[in-house]
Amino acid sequence: MGKLMAQQLWKTYKDVDHETCKVFNNPSIADIWKEHGEPAWRREEVKVTQQLCKQDDLVIALGGGTLMQPGAREAVENANAVRIYLKCKPEELYRRIQGDSQSSQTRPSLTGKGGGLDEIIEVLKVREPVYEAVADHVFDVTYTPVEDAVRYVIERCLR
Repeated sequence: MGKLMAQQLWKTYKDVDHETCKVFNNPSIADIWKEHGEPAWRREEVKVTQQLCKQDDLVIALGGGTLMQPGAREAVENANAVRIYLKCKPEELYRRIQGDSQSSQTRPSLTGKGGGLDEIIEVLKVREPVYEAVADHVFDVTYTPVEDAVRYVIERCLR
């Protein structure tokens, strides 16, 4: 969704996960966690987020755990930006992840539950209050086609 939004707003799209992977010469997050550990990933993720939040004319997609890192959260909260949380029901997130053939190969498991619906529910219980606290706007996009969600967000928040 971020790429489409950036195109429609004539802005540059940046994905924190992708930019952080570049720091490690582009392996997957799962490979980085395996070789360097999650703490190394999180340190670089914070630095990348801080750098991106200082720039103008960007649409930035945060990683799922980015706001859980105090330095990254502070950078996002202090950025001259509109912060939008695109909320989605866990069952739909699970369906979307299952439909993405690369997700299981590139993303590490976040709990001992192995990446299923139970893991998504558990992680959201912790993260969602933070997402909502930081967001200027929250939109439930569970059943909304991407193009419609982009149009709605732009009309409501960015024009």
